[in-house]
Amino acid sequence: MSLEHLFFLSQIIASIAVVASLIFVGREVKENTIALQRNEHNSTMQQWTVVRQAIASNREVAELMTTGLSGERDLDLADKLRQEQMLQEMAWASFHIWDRTRRGIFPKGTFEQTGGALLCSYIKTARGSEWWRSSKGVGFYPGFVADVDTLLAKV
Repeated sequence: MSLEHLFFLSQIIASIAVVASLIFVGREVKENTIALQRNEHNSTMQQWTVVRQAIASNREVAELMTTGLSGERDLDLADKLRQEQMLQEMAWASFHIWDRTRRGIFPKGTFEQTGGALLCSYIKTARGSEWWRSSKGVGFYPGFVADVDTLLAKV
């Protein structure tokens, strides 16, 4: 085997090694992306857990949300503020699902089927819709507001 043949053989081996390393790096990037998406899902779940646990573990909060949103009783200023803060937390948690769905981290339709649907169930009530009308222009991205309003129109 001549020196020239050895040179060509080494080039072929080097090319195969480069392709193999690119395949390996591509697989690692894909696995890392999946792990990051899982972390985003876990983070979103934690955000909603805070809201759900506040309602599930505290009867007073549950009553505030049910009787307050339905309009069964008038709310004093402190209860009105508490209810508004709960709705704000729900909207904020929904926003994160909306944002992650728009960025492609969550599959298309995730917001509409999960956080958006849950948020709409609260803000389609008399007091919930009153809160949404007064709050949607403050602190929420216009695209999020438009998508929530579209969902509300469908229910």
